[in-house]
Amino acid sequence: MVYEVRLAVIDDIEAIAELGAITFAKAYGDIVLASDMQGYLAEFFDPERLKQEIGSKSASYFVAESQEGVVGYAKLAETDRPAQLADERVIELIRLYVRPGNYGMGIGGKLLQAVKQYARSCGYSGLWLRVWEENSGAIRMYERDGFRQLGSEPYYIGTTPNPVVLMVNKQR
Repeated sequence: MVYEVRLAVIDDIEAIAELGAITFAKAYGDIVLASDMQGYLAEFFDPERLKQEIGSKSASYFVAESQEGVVGYAKLAETDRPAQLADERVIELIRLYVRPGNYGMGIGGKLLQAVKQYARSCGYSGLWLRVWEENSGAIRMYERDGFRQLGSEPYYIGTTPNPVVLMVNKQR
């Protein structure tokens, strides 16, 4: 499959919202209460919210696009860092999702390289992220790319606490 990774534009919002909701529900659907899931999806994958984020530059979105459309995306944003990174100039990789059926094609790795390069060009010394502790495939991918684990914390989806691993990749 041939695909291009680029900064997202307003015209990508519907595809990002749809892909985000599908992949998030697939990852957490079995462990989160249905009511909590519905509220989370409605809040964080609302096209109007995404439009505001992209339009205001409060977040940077990248898409991987093939002939079939958007097959993956990543989101970076300046957020409150964990205490272990309080003195570091790092930016959070909030989402990195690949459309089901497109795993194992290098899309996640290409998105990760694009966001690392972008972060570096913006003066950040690296990326940090949270990943569900049961997502061993993602943890392995991040570790292969040089991320190291910092610890863990609960991440709430509605009233449901989910244990996540904190990871960081400081660039040289």
